[in-house]
Amino acid sequence: MLLLIAWIPQTLRTIRTRRTGMEPKFLYIYFFGNLLLTAYAFLVSDRVFFVLNAALVLVAGINVYYYRRHETGHVRKADGGRRRP
Repeated sequence: MLLLIAWIPQTLRTIRTRRTGMEPKFLYIYFFGNLLLTAYAFLVSDRVFFVLNAALVLVAGINVYYYRRHETGHVRKADGGRRRP
């Protein structure tokens, strides 16, 4: 539960500023690690562990989305997605 509470201010800041301010490797590893833990919790039918990890996947996923969308230049534009020089 404390992990989820710790992510809330970071995620709100990310949404507000459109910048994660975090190491991308950490974001990806954390996201996929929690995704695997969520799958495991589902397989062993642990509802509390499943809900907690699903929430962590959601907040980490929001941060990954904003990193990919706003910090890497993977934004689709009307010009076919081409980047300007």
